[in-house]
Amino acid sequence: MTPELQEKLKACPNLPSPPTIAVQIIKLANDPESDFKKIIQVLTCDPALASKILRIANSPIYPYVKKVENLHQALMVLGLNATISLALSFSLVKSLQAVKGKGLDYTLYWKRALLSGMACQILGNVCQVAEGEELYLAGLLQDLGMLALDQVFPDLYLSHAGQQSNHASLIAHEEQSLGLAHGAVGSWLLTQWNLPDRLRLAVAASDDPSRIPSQDERATFTYCVTLSGMIAEIFLREADDAYLQLVNQQASSLLKLTPENVMDILESIQERLTETERLFNTDLQPWDDPQIILEHARESLLLRNLQALQQVEELRMNTVNMEAQVSNLEETHRHDTLTGTLTRAHLDKCLQTSFERAVANGESLTLIFGDLDKFKSVNDTYGHQAGDIVLQSAARLLLSNLRGTDMVGRFGGEEFVLILPKSAASGAEMVSERILTAFRNTPHEIAENQSLTVTISLGMASHTPENPYTQVDELLRHADEAVYHSKTHGGNQCTIYHTMKTEVPI
Repeated sequence: MTPELQEKLKACPNLPSPPTIAVQIIKLANDPESDFKKIIQVLTCDPALASKILRIANSPIYPYVKKVENLHQALMVLGLNATISLALSFSLVKSLQAVKGKGLDYTLYWKRALLSGMACQILGNVCQVAEGEELYLAGLLQDLGMLALDQVFPDLYLSHAGQQSNHASLIAHEEQSLGLAHGAVGSWLLTQWNLPDRLRLAVAASDDPSRIPSQDERATFTYCVTLSGMIAEIFLREADDAYLQLVNQQASSLLKLTPENVMDILESIQERLTETERLFNTDLQPWDDPQIILEHARESLLLRNLQALQQVEELRMNTVNMEAQVSNLEETHRHDTLTGTLTRAHLDKCLQTSFERAVANGESLTLIFGDLDKFKSVNDTYGHQAGDIVLQSAARLLLSNLRGTDMVGRFGGEEFVLILPKSAASGAEMVSERILTAFRNTPHEIAENQSLTVTISLGMASHTPENPYTQVDELLRHADEAVYHSKTHGGNQCTIYHTMKTEVPI
């Protein structure tokens, strides 16, 4: 706030100021040695104020088994700090109501102040803030700066007379006209009255809670004040679904409250309206029937829940579709589009995984390298389309002669690699023999009334606990060397790597 504005405020003779009784209560609030006896002495100087304290101690807000008949009992029920805050609230209301306004809608102002005080106290209970009555006072005073601005700038609110129920619009008007909002002015006034820092901070940040970081120990107190004004506004204007949604968003963002929590707070305010009117001798009934307001809020909450369910269902369906697309994409990357066997990239991953599992579990693992014999002549003689048909047929033969746990991948061109987990050379030899026999006896139909037979050369290498490998690449290389041995020795056979030197093909 600029020094010029401060000087104008200081020079204004009609600024809100606490009466004598409020000044004494403020002194007690700032005195760490305050006790029941001192506050009772102050309260007995104002019979109207004392009766209000007794009335609130006997109200449904503070359910007590026995009737409270004197101030000492009232302080025992309410507590010292609560009594000071409530007494100050009642005293200040009496003082502030005496201020004569210019362009400010005072009926609306008081309704908002008292509704905010109620909402703030209820929010404090929900959020387990210890200073509930101090919150009531903060909610009550959060718009105090409007009273001061109305005195210093008589025309400020006249031009905005029809829009004062929209608090955000009012703040924007203040900032556009003066370069600041009433929260800063109210905080300055509370400084002049020597009220606690927590109250001043809450009033200063009530228009913009982002001014106080969430990790600040006073943040929850301040956020309750900010949200209380927004909740009060639900009762004071035609709160459409968009505004109710905004309140719910702020409640969630600032205080982690659900829309159901907000609905409970609105219902608690409605229950306290009559009692608050009686305590403050004020006609607090909002312009609309509170029950109608609550029904509108419930309807909005129900609609919002239905929309949320619809959004969740849409999100679920989108997720299912995306998962299906991802699955299809992964399937495309995992399997060769021509043969349906594993792609080279996925084959490498499966090789590594199978080898690591075999080593970790002390199991055997056999790799069989397969290479179609004289496949180049198929392409040269019958064309690449016929060659593709042969590759597809060969892949089916390989897959049909393996177990469900075995894997086949296309290594490149007409080369395939077979992964046989938990298989030593002896078991894998039987698999190789089945494959060789199947290729020898299966004609591949490459065109109508035209077929040909293509044999395959195999090379086998086995990792076993007795003869282990340290790297899967070495195991694959040995299988490759074995198939090369089969190819160069006539093809149509399987060579086991560790028997190559003795020339023992299958």
